[in-house]
Amino acid sequence: MKLSSDIFEIDVASYVDRLCDFIRENRIALNRDGILVPLSGGLDSSTVLLLCIRAVGKDRVTALFMPERQGNPKAADYARLVSERCQVRTIVRDITSILLSLGTYKFILSRLQFRFVQDRAVQTYMKLSAKNPFLQVMNGSASELERAGYAKFMSKQRVRAVVEYLIAEEMNLLVAGCAHKSEDMVGLFVKFGADDIADIMPLKHLYRSQIVQLAKFIGVPPEILNRTPNPDIIPGVSDKYVDILGLPCEMLDLVLFGIEHNMDDHGIAMQVSLPVKSVQDIRSLVEQTEHMRNPSRSITWV
Repeated sequence: MKLSSDIFEIDVASYVDRLCDFIRENRIALNRDGILVPLSGGLDSSTVLLLCIRAVGKDRVTALFMPERQGNPKAADYARLVSERCQVRTIVRDITSILLSLGTYKFILSRLQFRFVQDRAVQTYMKLSAKNPFLQVMNGSASELERAGYAKFMSKQRVRAVVEYLIAEEMNLLVAGCAHKSEDMVGLFVKFGADDIADIMPLKHLYRSQIVQLAKFIGVPPEILNRTPNPDIIPGVSDKYVDILGLPCEMLDLVLFGIEHNMDDHGIAMQVSLPVKSVQDIRSLVEQTEHMRNPSRSITWV
């Protein structure tokens, strides 16, 4: 098997039609008046928003933006840009007060007053770390400081999930999530968070390389298409694939495709010009995060 960008090519027009049918059918099946899309201003949520508008019309779609004081200050601008271009109703719920009451900001990073200082601190820590902090958290060997930081940051997405369902249930709306295969396979999402919980996940079977194709086809603004994959919840991370996993998303997709199709690590590494250790780390993440894709384990009584 040859690992190249060609393996991700899809019949975009056909996929868009199928996805719109899927969205439309589920809104009707679940007896919802419309659709709520949590909007971050990133590529994934913008793509889902435009798909929902195409499927049921903008009058039945509501965009929800949930900023907080430690988030990326540019996220609001991008979210506003998308919602205004689409002329869709937007609800803004600042979750800072909720996070304050939970103690999310009681972490060493929050003692640094300015955003650029927080960014620099996180970047320096990740650069100087002997091992990948994310991988350490996933395999249970992280330090107390790393676990505390991870727990605090992840609480933001779990609060967002609560807020979005409060609004959705009050307004009788279907929640459309923005998860996709690239992040799902390596656990680059928050278990039981807003990027993990939804009534429908239209993109979950697609690699990010394929979502880019969809986004271009349905008219996601170029400002969003050209934006780096920024997770918003962690200061100092401007590209979550490069900064957290050490690989650009295009290369990560190739590695994941190889793993999914039972290629060995050496074969994958040779084809994508990566050290074998890098491929092994990604495979380890796929294995260690299996519980995130299949939560709430239970016993089978025979």
